[in-house]
Amino acid sequence: MKNLGLILISISLLSITFAQDTQQDIQSIKVGLGYLPDVQFAPFYLAEVEGLYAEQGLEVEFQHGFASELYPLLAQGKLDFVVADAEDVIGLRSQDEEGAAFKYILALYQTVPNALFSLESAEIASLADLKGKTLGMPGMFGTSLTSLQAMMRAAGLSEDDVTIEEIGFTQLEAVISKRVDVAMGFINNEPVVLAEQGVAINVIPAGETNPSPGNGVITTDAVLEDKLLVQAFAQATQEAMRVTIDQPELAFESAKTYVENLTDDRMQVLESSIPLYESDTTDVLGLGFTTVTAWEQTLELMKSTGRVETDLSADAFFDYSFLTLDGE
Repeated sequence: MKNLGLILISISLLSITFAQDTQQDIQSIKVGLGYLPDVQFAPFYLAEVEGLYAEQGLEVEFQHGFASELYPLLAQGKLDFVVADAEDVIGLRSQDEEGAAFKYILALYQTVPNALFSLESAEIASLADLKGKTLGMPGMFGTSLTSLQAMMRAAGLSEDDVTIEEIGFTQLEAVISKRVDVAMGFINNEPVVLAEQGVAINVIPAGETNPSPGNGVITTDAVLEDKLLVQAFAQATQEAMRVTIDQPELAFESAKTYVENLTDDRMQVLESSIPLYESDTTDVLGLGFTTVTAWEQTLELMKSTGRVETDLSADAFFDYSFLTLDGE
């Protein structure tokens, strides 16, 4: 019995030690997600709620805000990752070729989600129909501007061929009220809302002319030095994207943990977002990858439109080496 008691004490001590080691192995990180909590970020919410990050030894805290607010925090080391536009990495890293630190490591979307949308009565079914129209823009910045420039160039038009109004993030109201004829929104947001309301609309996706990868995970050179951390976060997020594709209802329920008053009608937003995760490239390589060509074409577009001046090559802006290739 004495030996049994010693064994039980030893097991208890081992259990305590194991628990302490497990706690020490959990690494807390902070991830910036754009604007407000929204079902569009469902894969990240799911990865935390369903324990996919925990399985990789991570405890993730999310912080929402505009990208312009999140980037300084990322640069200062107050955030470890930010989910934002691929084009931002080109613009920011090009500003200081010696010291700029941002790099894109995983594509959530395979193409930009921007889209021009209008009431059917405005008769804007193609890019050529834009001439002479009033076009609402959230602002002349970011991927919305790059998408506009790409679309106008593809149509053989210039900004002088339309009347551009900067309307902030009021695109939906501006189109419905006919303040503008057409607005730059997001294919998985305003058109979805209008379609649910039974409003007849025309939608022209920007991804057909803007070659840029879409929203994805951005980090810094400093964080990339912790290769195991980056790999753990990237691969758990890849898995969460796959689960979201296979079980969108589960992802939607996970989002409710972070999105207050999430109503069932927003399920359509998630269902419109999921197709953006996949492409011919992901069919071959796996979720999260894009082609080098997409980056090369985006860099050329931004240089040709005067958005950036840089001698950096396209591969300076991304690093997919932390992702799991399909078949591994």
